[in-house]
Amino acid sequence: MDSDGQLSVYCGCRPVIDTNYDPDDDRTIVEFLIDALAAAGGVPATELPPLYDAVDLDALTQLFGHEGAASGGTLVSFRYDSWNVFVRADGRICVCDGTQPIEPTPVFERCTG
Repeated sequence: MDSDGQLSVYCGCRPVIDTNYDPDDDRTIVEFLIDALAAAGGVPATELPPLYDAVDLDALTQLFGHEGAASGGTLVSFRYDSWNVFVRADGRICVCDGTQPIEPTPVFERCTG
């Protein structure tokens, strides 16, 4: 745990996208995540491979798509294409480029959020 009480997860790849999901946004967590991955890849969301091949979208929605989710200690990480994706309970999302190795450090310290 870091000084804020958040779980520290280490990863050895370069962060590309650092954003925060807002449950009050009109988009779902899945739509928000798809937009973040499209931005990371520099492509339209319609050109992405199916996200459901990498993560259970229903489970992701249940974990993060409801009121009170941010108060939990949940962290989900998964590999999507060449990206390492980290989603924290408070809505923080970090997408790292798995093809660009760096010295392993805590994911959310490297991302600038």
